[in-house]
Formats: sequence, C-alpha cells, structure tokens
Amino acid sequence: MTSIDLTTSAPASVLLVDDDRSTLELLGHVLGLQGFDVSLAITPEEAIHLLQTIQVDAVVTDVHFDGFEGGERVLGACRELQPDVVVILMTGYPAVEGAVSAIKGGALDYLIKPVDPVVLGAMVHRALRERKLGREEGQLEFTELVDILSEMVANTIERVDPYTAGHGERTRKYCRILAEGFGMDPQTLERLELAAIAHDYGKIYLEDLGFLTKAGPLTPDEYREVQKHPALGASKLGNHPHLEEVCRFVAEHHEKFDGTGYPHRLKGEEISLPGRILGVVEVFDSLSTKRSYKDIWPLEKTLDFFQAQRGRAFDPEVLDSFVDLLKVNGEEWMTAPQEDLLAAGVIRPEDGK
Repeated sequence: MTSIDLTTSAPASVLLVDDDRSTLELLGHVLGLQGFDVSLAITPEEAIHLLQTIQVDAVVTDVHFDGFEGGERVLGACRELQPDVVVILMTGYPAVEGAVSAIKGGALDYLIKPVDPVVLGAMVHRALRERKLGREEGQLEFTELVDILSEMVANTIERVDPYTAGHGERTRKYCRILAEGFGMDPQTLERLELAAIAHDYGKIYLEDLGFLTKAGPLTPDEYREVQKHPALGASKLGNHPHLEEVCRFVAEHHEKFDGTGYPHRLKGEEISLPGRILGVVEVFDSLSTKRSYKDIWPLEKTLDFFQAQRGRAFDPEVLDSFVDLLKVNGEEWMTAPQEDLLAAGVIRPEDGK
C-alpha cells in the first residue's frame, strides 16, 4: 500500500479557536513550524465567520469561552458548514460528560489543558492521514481500520468507564484463541477481533451514563437502557464495507443461545458463531474484573456459573471449548484485568490484592 505524506501537497489548514490569546499564539506558532497553514480566532463568532469564508482541514477549539460552552457552537458550525472537517476540542474541565459530548457531537477527540502543541500537531497529522486513507477507495487496509477503531474505543468508552481499561483487548485475545480452535477463516477472525475491541462502543450513546459507574445494582429502567448498547454500537461504528460483519457481531454479543437475550432475541444458530464466541468471552472477562459494585468472581464460581448456563445463555459446544481453555489459562486470565487496571492507574496496588 502506498503511504500518504501530507507534506507533499498543499499545507493542511488548521483553524485554532481559544479566548486565551497567549495560548492561541503559542499553539499557532508551533503548528506553523510543523507545516500547517494556521488561522486564529479568539471568539466562537470569529471562528464561525472564518468557517463561512475559508475552507479548512481541521478545527481545534476550546470548549469554554468566558465561562460559557462556546465550543459546542463551533462544533455545530463545523458539522453544518464543513462536515468533513476534523474537530478536536480542548478543555480545562476534564469530565466524563466532556468526552461523551465531544464524540456525540462529531469531534474526533478532546485534550485536557494545558495542551502540548507537539502532541496536538501529531494528533492533527494522524487524524488527517486517517481521513485521507478513508476517502481513497481500496486504500484502507483492514489492519489500519482495526488500529483506528481500537484507539477510538480507548478514547471514548474507557474514559467514560475507567474500569473497562483493557477489556476490549483482552476480549479480542481470548476470542482469537477460541475461534482458532474452531478453524475460523482468517477474514472472519479479523472481523471478530475488531468486534471484540468495539463491542461496548454503543454505551457512550446511551442517554444516561451514570449507571456505568454506579455502586450498586441497576434499576429496571437502567437495565432497559443498557440493553440498547449492542444495537447502538452496531449502528454507530459506521458503514465501511469492511464493517458489515463486525457490526453484526457487535449487535449479537448479548444474545443468548436459548433466545432470551437482547436486542433481537436470536436463538441457537440464528446467532453467528463469532457472536456466540464473543458472548461467552465477554461475560468471562466481565466476571473477572473488579467493579465499583462487585468484586472479582473466583475461577471456581465462574466455572459453576458457566455450567449452569450451558445451553441457556451459551452455546454448549462453544462453552465447552472455552472451559477447556480456562482449565489451562484460567488463573492467568483471571488476574489480567487487575494488572490492566493497575497499569491504567484506576486502582492502587493494595486494591488489587
């Protein structure tokens, strides 16, 4: 595949928007040194006027202007006036709501102030490269798509719910090992791995995210809300031709073998083999992860639960193969979530004991 070098064509244009003039000028200077054609705006009104008069490749905007969330106005103008532009938000008020609002509104990502201009430049370069690759028919390799969506998921769902750190990658690993035992063809296996990474992506599009870190059981209304996430994830991952099967597997990961799952109450082999594999593996990793509302399940308790759900929630053949893997790898896989949470700084060493 031919690589894309943004520097060989006209300089990429970036609109910077911030009400702190010193920050604006510093970021503009460094981005200029990195080869960008930079325009500056100190108010949302100036930014919107520039969006009406000049074409830009990327917009980097503050969220708050004089205490008001003007960044959402800039983001809305981008979506209306230049829908293909890459948008990155900057904020001095880190919060879960900020990340979710940015992604829902169409921003690529958001950065916490003070923003390192070198990091910002690298992020813009990468985003523009990914956009260009995505536009060139046949040029986006599936492995690149996996990398892009992996980072996207890590930048969203793991911010919303820090206790999911590493969950997607672990699920991907276990799905690959289990699927290889069934002789799954390489193309389907690739798509299963991506579905494993992205299976919970729909959670950020739920109306109420408070239950994700709730210290206690869900209410019936909250449970009905969370049941929407497989279908939401499948619909929000996009319509790239490589993603059709991925979206199907994502939508299936909470279906049950006896037809009592969600969202479509599929039964038996109505659920794809990758969907049945993902369903078993995702439950295992969730049970082995410490959460705000539950402790880690011991391996013996997990195996008892699987046996009780054999032929009910889980395909007996898939479950039996996974239990065989747990007999060899179970103790190691049970400790993996704690190691990832420690590495991410979500828990302290004494919490992991």
